[in-house]
Amino acid sequence: MTRQDLIAALWHGRDPFANPPADLRAADLQGWRSIHPYLEEAVIELRPRVVIEIGTWKGASALFLARTMAEHDVAGSVIAVDTWLGAVDHWADAGLFAELATEHGYPSLYRTFLANVVREGMTDRIVPLPLDSVNAAELLRLRGVTADVIHLDAGHEEASVAADLRAWWPVLRPGGLLIADDYDRLGGRFPGVTRAVDAFCAEIGVQGPWSLRGKCKFTKPD
Repeated sequence: MTRQDLIAALWHGRDPFANPPADLRAADLQGWRSIHPYLEEAVIELRPRVVIEIGTWKGASALFLARTMAEHDVAGSVIAVDTWLGAVDHWADAGLFAELATEHGYPSLYRTFLANVVREGMTDRIVPLPLDSVNAAELLRLRGVTADVIHLDAGHEEASVAADLRAWWPVLRPGGLLIADDYDRLGGRFPGVTRAVDAFCAEIGVQGPWSLRGKCKFTKPD
């Protein structure tokens, strides 16, 4: 699907980046493992038409994926799924909570994401989808959108990750690649991610996951 197909399917033809506000926030690409070999390799090797990122934060990794597509002449789009309201850890940690930039009692992180995408000149490569993970997956299934690559970086609790994997696996095409962030066999900060991914791979009988520097990946059988 082209970006215009995605806009028609998900936004009823209304481009969410049309007429951006004049008072854009300053660039702020703070993130974690936003540049990673698994992301770059996925674009170069699979040349995906559709990449879906669940958990986008300020857009750093979505922008890295989009720039890599542009650099390698891959005619694909990144669907950036996020509520931009934060997850449990963003509300529990005072430092992360500050990053939500609340205004009148409500997070305004989407404005930072929007400004980053506009300033980086990637509005023709990225399609935001401001929904929670499960509802976003259901919408894409309803619209017949499938992904060549999924980058999962949403909630970090074991139950949340397990639910995301179950919700998004049907959206990934056969032969497609799933990359999960915050995976660490030594425990790490979010051991629930590792437990959920390992249990899911064992349950569905896929090879892997293979891991490198805080991310893991595995392929959906053809």
